[in-house]
Amino acid sequence: MRYAHFFLLLAIGLVPLEAQAQGAKGKQPEPLDLPSDPRLVEIHREFVTKAEKLGDEYARKKDWEKARVVFAEVLKLVPNYRPAVEKLKVINGELSHANVKVITVEAKSGWIDTGINLVEGTPLAFRTEGEWMLVHVSDADGLDIPKEARDYKLGSLIGAIAQSSIPDKNNRPFTIGKQKQMNAPNSGRLLLKMHDLFNDDNRGQIRVEVRGNF
Repeated sequence: MRYAHFFLLLAIGLVPLEAQAQGAKGKQPEPLDLPSDPRLVEIHREFVTKAEKLGDEYARKKDWEKARVVFAEVLKLVPNYRPAVEKLKVINGELSHANVKVITVEAKSGWIDTGINLVEGTPLAFRTEGEWMLVHVSDADGLDIPKEARDYKLGSLIGAIAQSSIPDKNNRPFTIGKQKQMNAPNSGRLLLKMHDLFNDDNRGQIRVEVRGNF
């Protein structure tokens, strides 16, 4: 980035504090993923200013999901814009505790429909309690673990966000374990199960507390 461009960005508030500090010490600032055309930079500045104002308005109304979407769009345009980064952290914290639902997952069941509809990117928090038993009957030859079962620990709690009662190849399951915080990788219905190829002979259940905006 040329110095003239850097100081233009600094003047309109689109340079992160780290880069400002480096510039003050006379060091070359880290390159930013911004256009070199000053007129296009001005358009970026106008968008960021108006979008930040809109995001703040949604946040004041506690419309956290709309505020999250606005600040996420700002960061797509200017990934290092610190005010948007900090505000998004606060918003994600609010969203991750917006609603609470407890689901009982039986070890012997297949995919369980939680009844929770999620939007891509929304924060989620999982917490579990209880135990279950993974049962496999074998003889002296033991058991081969099928290739399709190796991506996750046998007996672990896994989830998926799908458009139907069974995930397809576009809705890759994810490990939850005892507890997890994450953002929804896609939109759809939240499904849960114990990871096993054949669940019928398993025993026990896990209570799963799900927190998020749903």
